[in-house]
Amino acid sequence: MIHRFFVASNYINPPNVHIEDEIAHQIRTVLRLRPGDEIIVLDNSGIEWQVRLTEVGKKGVQGQIEAQRQAQGEPRVHLNLYQGVLKGQKFEWVLQKGTELGVSTFTPTLCQRSVVRDLDALAKKETRWRQIIREAAEQSGRGKLPQLGQAQSFETAIRQVQSGTFMIMPWEEAGGEPLKQVLSRVETGNIALFIGPEGGFTADEARLAGEAGAKLVALGPRILRAETAGLAACAAILYELDEWR
Repeated sequence: MIHRFFVASNYINPPNVHIEDEIAHQIRTVLRLRPGDEIIVLDNSGIEWQVRLTEVGKKGVQGQIEAQRQAQGEPRVHLNLYQGVLKGQKFEWVLQKGTELGVSTFTPTLCQRSVVRDLDALAKKETRWRQIIREAAEQSGRGKLPQLGQAQSFETAIRQVQSGTFMIMPWEEAGGEPLKQVLSRVETGNIALFIGPEGGFTADEARLAGEAGAKLVALGPRILRAETAGLAACAAILYELDEWR
């Protein structure tokens, strides 16, 4: 497997590539790559470059571009996952696996039943969250890094969804249509998926979502954990909207 790296655009100067900082350290010390080895670099534009290393040293990594092509790992559907913030490492797991599945944007959402509610504390986690997203994007062959939105309240998030976006909110008390049936009526490539925290959404939040135009759906006869529900729904949405054919 050829290793993939998202790098700053100024590192790529065709026909040459020069990489510094922690990525060069990873190539040299962690992966122990050598001159002659191949890597793929991306600048988050959707283009990828196949590079053969020519120099691996303490001052950086040099390489020569051998091929340029459009990355194939990006979904046609733009899926924004508004995930209720979870305790511990559960939210990080959602970021990692959601990136692998094809989520385009993650928006940490503070709900009425959220255990974690400190916006300042969440802001301090953004650097680590972006690192998790980057590593998952490299591993899974993504052509662009999923965006990480600013943490916000559910009330703010549901009212600020871009016009023309199809909004979906699984709610165990909805008694609504199955997700598959709702997805059969989707006519847009922009989807906003709202997933609650531990304890789920409240009736007030479900009412706000319905008033904003969100479709309240059922994910099946079983109750899923918060960290499972979002990923299960993401996989179903991307599959049903022709992403995996």
